[in-house]
Amino acid sequence: MLVRHMKGMRMACALAMGAASLIFSMQADASKGLVAMSQSGMENEWRVVNTKDMEKSWKDAGYDFVWTNANWDPAKQLSDVQDLLARKPKVLIVEPVEYEPAAPVPGMAKKAGVPLIVADRAMPGQPGKDGWISLLTISYEDTGVRVGQDVVAQMTKKNGKPEGKLLHVTGNTGAAPVLEEQKGLDSVFAKNPGIKFVAKCDGRYSREGGRKCTEDFLQSFPKGSIDGIVFDSDDEMIGGLTAIKAANRDDLKGYLWGKDGTADGLRAILDGWASYTVQTPPTFGALAVKVFNDSQAGKPVQPVVYSDKKEFDAHTPEHRALIEQRLKELKAMGVGCC
Repeated sequence: MLVRHMKGMRMACALAMGAASLIFSMQADASKGLVAMSQSGMENEWRVVNTKDMEKSWKDAGYDFVWTNANWDPAKQLSDVQDLLARKPKVLIVEPVEYEPAAPVPGMAKKAGVPLIVADRAMPGQPGKDGWISLLTISYEDTGVRVGQDVVAQMTKKNGKPEGKLLHVTGNTGAAPVLEEQKGLDSVFAKNPGIKFVAKCDGRYSREGGRKCTEDFLQSFPKGSIDGIVFDSDDEMIGGLTAIKAANRDDLKGYLWGKDGTADGLRAILDGWASYTVQTPPTFGALAVKVFNDSQAGKPVQPVVYSDKKEFDAHTPEHRALIEQRLKELKAMGVGCC
């Protein structure tokens, strides 16, 4: 009786294990395949939301998803890409650390026979060719134009004409958004030669970088010697604002410009410290899925797909109300950025 009972238990366990294996196999087979992503870094909330959005979009579409963090090291990103391609994903998504160092990526993907989608930042090459499906991005040059236009308007109000000496805390030197945004700024200031950047510093898109750059600036440029500071990100601006407040530099109040439309950046505008910020939406996931599906179906795909954005200031009561509404939206979403 005992032997028969033990045999029965072993058979039941084997059946259960077999059933579990079958279920696992069915789940694995249900996946449409693996999607791989090389993320440039995870230094701020924009990148966190960006990665989460990409992962959720692909998983909702039925794919497995894996990603790596290059930690802002171009050499590590190339190594990450090589490792990801070895896993033979259905598609590889890369958000480049810097423009030129990412040049080998399209060739690597083509050699591995893996379609490539580039997001956020550009890299050398032509989207839509050689297996590079598309570039999903924001027009950073347009962003630079918009920031520059607000700078001109505020300098004109402050000085009676479009004149002013500005400091510039840039993002990562050599990154495509930095280069393109600078083009936009330059195009506006070329028409307003009285406005000039007198110094710049690489804040690496981080709060700490923005704080350190601003501290150094304030030591070199005393009160009355500069008219404002342009930051390539709201995170840098908030870090810079910490230094400005610590140094009691109220002369800069209202003459700070950011980018990204983060909750803290919007609050800085409402508090009167910042003049303007423009969105840099981190949500490329749905676009990536659509571009890939259209490509696989033989449908036409635009080589460059731009994400929409909004700009924010408190120059009028109506604009201030839009910021307050946006802050409510961000709170409802449980995120502090975009």
